[in-house]
Amino acid sequence: MREQSRARELAHALVSTGNSCGIKTRALLTDMNEPLGAAVGNSLEVKECIEILRGEASEGARPVLDVSLELCAHMLLLANVDQTIEAAHARLQNVLRSGEALECLRRNIAAQGGDPRVCDVPDKFLPLVHTSVKVESPRSGYITSVDTTEIGHAIAAIGGGRVRIEDTIDPTVGFMSELKLGDQVRSGQAIGVVYSGDEAAAREAAQRIQAAYHVTDNPLAKAEKLVKEIINE
Repeated sequence: MREQSRARELAHALVSTGNSCGIKTRALLTDMNEPLGAAVGNSLEVKECIEILRGEASEGARPVLDVSLELCAHMLLLANVDQTIEAAHARLQNVLRSGEALECLRRNIAAQGGDPRVCDVPDKFLPLVHTSVKVESPRSGYITSVDTTEIGHAIAAIGGGRVRIEDTIDPTVGFMSELKLGDQVRSGQAIGVVYSGDEAAAREAAQRIQAAYHVTDNPLAKAEKLVKEIINE
């Protein structure tokens, strides 16, 4: 949702519907003012998630892990598996450290006819391309806002998503961000990299993504909370 007030209204409606059907339901309003992780695009996002489960993810992917842990923790509370959010988080950290979460993904992939070896060497099994175009900052300063909708549209337009219902998605297309909101950047420094087998298309997307990152002279006043609100009814 573009506006927090509308997101809150929708969340209340969804939670109310779930609870009225006898299903314990909770909603989390989370920040979407920049790409959640570093990856945008099908194969790149799958690779990022595997790296998270392997304990090998970059710092840029941490918000994906943080939101996932928070969502899972609330699910454990609703299911009465744990009685406190702290206990739920401790359980989840153990599941991650032990490799149990990765093994669960491996079993899910096998059950759906995929090759679970992707969990061991994702670069070998995922459709990825090496053709890339850097997205360079047009000026020095601080990243103070990001048009995430435009980034999504830019990647979809070159095959990373559907613009029309009949479009075919190219899983190799994507964007890897290297900087976050609030980061200081130099003119010409890479904000991120667009991947596509079509270099001309990658350059087109890179131009759009460059314009989606707003760089100003003044640093960001304050960082947004990743989880803004928890709605129970």
